[in-house]
Amino acid sequence: MLYTLLWSRLLQPAYERLRGRATPRLELELEQSQWWPAQRLARRQWRELEVLLRHARQEVPFYRDWFDQNRLRVRDLVAARDLSPLPLVDKKMLTAEPERFRARRPPRGSFQKTTGGSTGRPLSFLVSPLSDQWRYAVTRRGYGWAGCPTGARQFYLWGADLMPVKARARLKRGLHRLLLRQRFQDCFQLGPRDLDAAMRRIDRFRPRCLVGYTSPVVALARRAREQGWRPPGSLKSVITGAEALYPAQRQIIEEALGVPVYETYGSREFMLIAAQCQERRGLHISAENLMLEVLDQGRPAQPGQLGEVVITDLHNLAQPFIRYRSGDLVVMAQEPCPCGRGLPCLERVEGRILDMIRTPSGRLLPGEFFPHFLKDFPALERFQVRQDRLDHLTIQVVLRGELSQRDRELILSKTRQALPGVEVDLQVVDDIPLTPAGKHRVTIGLGEDSPA
Repeated sequence: MLYTLLWSRLLQPAYERLRGRATPRLELELEQSQWWPAQRLARRQWRELEVLLRHARQEVPFYRDWFDQNRLRVRDLVAARDLSPLPLVDKKMLTAEPERFRARRPPRGSFQKTTGGSTGRPLSFLVSPLSDQWRYAVTRRGYGWAGCPTGARQFYLWGADLMPVKARARLKRGLHRLLLRQRFQDCFQLGPRDLDAAMRRIDRFRPRCLVGYTSPVVALARRAREQGWRPPGSLKSVITGAEALYPAQRQIIEEALGVPVYETYGSREFMLIAAQCQERRGLHISAENLMLEVLDQGRPAQPGQLGEVVITDLHNLAQPFIRYRSGDLVVMAQEPCPCGRGLPCLERVEGRILDMIRTPSGRLLPGEFFPHFLKDFPALERFQVRQDRLDHLTIQVVLRGELSQRDRELILSKTRQALPGVEVDLQVVDDIPLTPAGKHRVTIGLGEDSPA
């Protein structure tokens, strides 16, 4: 704990202040604001929303035109405390006309990111530096709730690089992980030997917390139960993300690993959207950074009612996300969390179920592999992966541009490499149908009960 305190309270804040970053200040603010009454948090949200809307009105072509056409004023929208007059936007709109949703003069230091396409539609977007610092501050607070502060030993079951990374970037990232005391295990390799290797590495590293995609963590827990393995006593918590965590999965992990599980909900567009505190009765929304709506057929859903997530990022001035449809489904909590925080809560997250893909040898590949990999191919508009047999899988893609023969072969070769013994086909299609619930399934596996 001495190193953790030294790093989190002294070294990291000093380094970030030296670089001109606001993250240390934001972290201190967040430690206080989480205890504010809900009304005070809401007033802060609306003040920051007004700043965002005035900026979008002036700098972003889409919103400049929209305000002109609808003859609405920002101050009237804010005074009414009603977001509904503002248009809903989605990935299709942002990918069709990206420049219309970006600021004409992005803040200096803004940079581009690409989503993993967990809804089957990758998206490239801009992030302003201050927004990026907000995201890190919120994430550190959320991990701290799970007993996993910055600088504590953290073992990750996470996605590995699937495309080449420059040597300088690898070196910088490796040094950063070393200082943060983080170890990473490729969760796209999940055969029995890989899981056994992960358990041995955990024994040697003695982490304070285990962080991972939900499906790989469940796979590790099942393997641990089969082998009679228990993690070292240093392990205090498990943090899951990238997929919804269901009660049966939580039970498997907690019984096998003997520590509490904390669910997080996030996305590449916003990083941490919500996380569980020590009560683990719901997920606290990062309300200082985001305004989250839950809509049922365009209208606010009632607490306890399933609805679609719509998010407004309060701080991204490079590319404002205002009433952005994430494609996820959630349920708002009906009662406040007994922890005393004023942050609003989600009761549960229902969206983004990414099926596991299996091989004839028993290896498991998380469905998250495909969004993680296919985001790097700009020609892909949407995609879906379907496994119909243990030895066969089809990748269907809808294109927005020409897919070169080289990229086609790269997609096939990387997927076959990740799934030895599985034949892979790539099909270009005009459309990919939604589920009866109106959702897009990215991967469709065989399920756990399919014959080996």
